[in-house]
Amino acid sequence: MRGLRIFQTVQWKVVTLYLLLILIAMQVIGAYFIRSAESYYVNNFTETLNTQANLLAVNLEKYLEADTFPKEDIDNLIRNLFALRNADVQLIDQNGVVLTTTEENKAFIGQKNTRAEINMALLGTRNESIQYNPETHQRVKVLAVPIKKGTKILGVLYFVASMEEVYQTMRQINSILATGTGIALLLTAGLGIVLARTITTPVKEITRQATAMANGDFSRQVRIYSEDEIGQLGETFNELARRLKQALSQTEKEKEKLSSILANMSDGVIASDGEQNIILINRPAQRILGVSYKNVLGKNLYEVLAIPGNGEEQDSLFEGTGSLLMDMSVEGEERLIRFTFTSLQNREEGKNSGIIAVLQDVTEQAELDRERREFVANVSHELRTPLTTLKSYLEALEEGVVDDPETSRRFLRVLSNETDRMTRLVNDLLQLSRYDAGQHMLDHRAVNLNRLLHDLLERFAVKSRQEKIELELQLPEPSDSLLAWADRDAIIQVLDNLMSNAMKYSNEGTTITVQAYRQAEWICIEVMDEGMGIRKRDLERIFERFYRVDKARSRSMGGTGLGLSIARQIILAHGGTIEIESEWQKGTKVSFTLPACEEIQADD
Repeated sequence: MRGLRIFQTVQWKVVTLYLLLILIAMQVIGAYFIRSAESYYVNNFTETLNTQANLLAVNLEKYLEADTFPKEDIDNLIRNLFALRNADVQLIDQNGVVLTTTEENKAFIGQKNTRAEINMALLGTRNESIQYNPETHQRVKVLAVPIKKGTKILGVLYFVASMEEVYQTMRQINSILATGTGIALLLTAGLGIVLARTITTPVKEITRQATAMANGDFSRQVRIYSEDEIGQLGETFNELARRLKQALSQTEKEKEKLSSILANMSDGVIASDGEQNIILINRPAQRILGVSYKNVLGKNLYEVLAIPGNGEEQDSLFEGTGSLLMDMSVEGEERLIRFTFTSLQNREEGKNSGIIAVLQDVTEQAELDRERREFVANVSHELRTPLTTLKSYLEALEEGVVDDPETSRRFLRVLSNETDRMTRLVNDLLQLSRYDAGQHMLDHRAVNLNRLLHDLLERFAVKSRQEKIELELQLPEPSDSLLAWADRDAIIQVLDNLMSNAMKYSNEGTTITVQAYRQAEWICIEVMDEGMGIRKRDLERIFERFYRVDKARSRSMGGTGLGLSIARQIILAHGGTIEIESEWQKGTKVSFTLPACEEIQADD
């Protein structure tokens, strides 16, 4: 036990800390050096192997072009040009048959080598990797180089080169670093002991003085050994004895300071004494409760808060730590307030000495929690529906429907559609997440909206004829060209989404009107339909993610419920605004603005 107490002293803690610092530093430096050295040697080995492989491939090309070739010339060429030790080379023709090899076992000659690296090389792809040889228990570099004449594959050079020398060098470097680390630790231990003693000696003196002060003796003086931080600490202890009386007077000032902090907190704070009478209430609490400081000071906390419930329920809140959520009218607005109660216990007397009540406005937090829960539920629902379809159709195919060509093709179309649906959902979510994270990259340039809107109507012309819906475009005179400073592709996405929604919710015989005009420094674009419209209760949430006015119809038409959210994020990223006006069963108008551009030329 005595040995353990030794290591609890500051002296040995300092020594141990220094040793750990040196050890960690050496390990970090060593790891970085070893990794750099290993990377250098491996890259050098690989570069040498690739250089010799390329040289050998070029020289073997003329032999493989001929129908017949002297095997001895090829063997001599390989021995003369390939200089790496502990490496085997195989020359393989275009059919994968081994023509010659440098290995001692010549039984491979004339046999077909079917390794994956060779098959890839026969397809024209150079392949290299580091593998473990279970026979030699060594790491080897495997390289398969296609020998080409133009686009024709004449053969393959297959190399297996041992890297044991590289890793043997690395082991030697590791040994040197380990030896250096051991020597550094020994030197650090000696220096650490000397340094620790210079610190612990004055600290022990200060400890004795602190013990004396705790016993009421303020006459002793700490001996000052140096002018450093430890010496300054000793002088501070000496000064402490002289300023004890001043500290008593400053206690009241600190109390006032604490009251000031509580009064200026953003959360409401109410403090009561042991009889639950209010002794402090800050400004946020007065605002939330709609009371003044003078009117509630000294009143009972139960009465001021007016917490619902019987006496036992109220008492349970004030015992220990409790919390309560209440809907309250704050300055004429309904807000959700959280009350948190903490009782203060007097340790000496063992009874309640007061209560601290913290009032927090958590309306925004509750709204965010609601949106998060709805978002998770909607994503789960949107993914579960196509996944259920995929599973049922795949099970049907597995059970034998695949043998019926017509039915299986119909099932596969359904599977493809559901997969596309999930892909659209995931892509929309990823796009929204990029906008939320501020990672969107917009390519702002001058965009000619005249041309853009004409193209929009052309894209939807066929569908409008099929749905018997008329499309109308209203633009200013050609001389007053509409130029906007925007990302062309992003605005096309917004327009396509708005037009798609208008087509989706319009009836036969109605008209969809697209209008654009300039208003000061902004270009205004409106898409108006005469469709089913949107109820007032839905307009406030129309831009929320996954919110649909007609859920059944939206899903049947392939919507994800994210289109308007994406459109809103795109327009906001351009610095514009987007609004929706609608009247039930009469139609909807979606309008957004883009910054105008004065450039003469614009992207079509």
